[in-house]
Amino acid sequence: MSLVDNLREMERTREAYWLRHASTSPIKLHWRAVTVRHCFHVLPGESILELGAGSGLWTEHLTSALRAENPVTAAVFNPDYFEQANERGLANTEVVLLDDLNALPAESFDYVVGTAILCHDRYAENLRHIHRLLKPGGQLLFFEANYWNPQVLAKSVIPAVGRWAGNARCQVGMRKFRLMKTASHQGFTDIEVVPYDIVHARTPQRLIPAIQETAFVLEHLPAVREVCGTLYIWASKRGDAGHRRRGVNLANHARLHGSTSVVVPCRNEEMNVPRLVSGLREAYDRYIAEIIIVNDPGEDGTAAVTRRLAAEDPRVRLIERRPPGGVGLALKDGYAAAKGEYILSMDCDFQLIIPELRDLFDVVADGHAGAIGSRFSHDSVLINYPFAKIIANRAFHLLLRVLLRRRIRDVSNNLKLYRAEILKELDMRRPDFGANAETGLGPLLAGYDIQEVPISWINRTDDMGASDFRILRFAPSYLRAVVRLLRTAPRNGKACGPST
Repeated sequence: MSLVDNLREMERTREAYWLRHASTSPIKLHWRAVTVRHCFHVLPGESILELGAGSGLWTEHLTSALRAENPVTAAVFNPDYFEQANERGLANTEVVLLDDLNALPAESFDYVVGTAILCHDRYAENLRHIHRLLKPGGQLLFFEANYWNPQVLAKSVIPAVGRWAGNARCQVGMRKFRLMKTASHQGFTDIEVVPYDIVHARTPQRLIPAIQETAFVLEHLPAVREVCGTLYIWASKRGDAGHRRRGVNLANHARLHGSTSVVVPCRNEEMNVPRLVSGLREAYDRYIAEIIIVNDPGEDGTAAVTRRLAAEDPRVRLIERRPPGGVGLALKDGYAAAKGEYILSMDCDFQLIIPELRDLFDVVADGHAGAIGSRFSHDSVLINYPFAKIIANRAFHLLLRVLLRRRIRDVSNNLKLYRAEILKELDMRRPDFGANAETGLGPLLAGYDIQEVPISWINRTDDMGASDFRILRFAPSYLRAVVRLLRTAPRNGKACGPST
């Protein structure tokens, strides 16, 4: 069979699978579409090729997750699906019927994506074509069957079982290390192959939210994660992605122009401050009243770098602290100095998710008092999140949900956009990372309408330095913050639970 014959058959069997599991497929397809947005931090106007779009079931989720702001080329290999996909009339989407991948022009897409279309016996050849289609610095993201999942393993080892279950004749389970080696040989770099999605397709729909509560933990548990049903396969083509990605203005709410003070606590962040400031100015320049870098003295040149940036843009302000240090003390000083109507509180390593901050601005533009970036919402994406931190975070929020009887998923993250008076009037006592619990819980208990919005979390890369956060060292501070807040919370407060 040729490569296109494989793709036709994969597209057909995949489409039949989704229709056979109609109760769970929309949820899974939605998750995968949101993962595309969060992993790539897609900017409006960037081009996307969906390989093997079929009747457009996933394409519809993609265009929705991307707000129809990106030109999507939906490549279909079966004529009947081509007609069905066209009938959907999806905005900013061109459906093309292919019988040869060479019909698509080289280096014409920022991203190439697909789901259950790459796991066939000619996937190396498939990867070579994808590499040709990507622009320099472009990326791919595919969701494919994990060979080591027991069900996939049985279908792969015993072909009769695979055929009985509806697999394509060419279909194979994908092995992580073999796949990484093959992708590398095809010229890809920064390859991530991560087991993903432990929710079985036959799970009753009503149980999925409850199961996902534990999925964040199980999908990162070293032994269990290897048998997840799906691998997400993420890789880049060599090239200057920064040159490819032109700056895009994301400050679209006129009422927020000039409204926001950004407060960033720093210690030894010399390498990160310039990239963070540049990214914020590029995407949200019209919103920014000031960017306040609060420097706890360290061993590097964070202060000197910030002074150079301030000389270029007077909106950049440096607050130099003296010992004792601590994130909580730095945040408190930054909030007190802020002059904007809103305060965006964030860490230096959030430079990777700058495009996602627009969701927080959307929330306050809709009239809510504030927004929290949630790493553990149903639509969040975690990449290389340390397992010990997951356990600690989930245990902490389980305790909060029991004590407060509210749906709280992730209020301890230092990514918050609030009306300024909320943080200025907040009674902050914790000098360290425990202050993040105070800024998350305090406004909720005071009755403010605070919403949680899903974000991605990506571990620091080697060129970003190391975080000072240590679970065993700071966990007691979080607990002390909770105890104090519960003791002093107004009994008649009408706090609004976060959106999930």
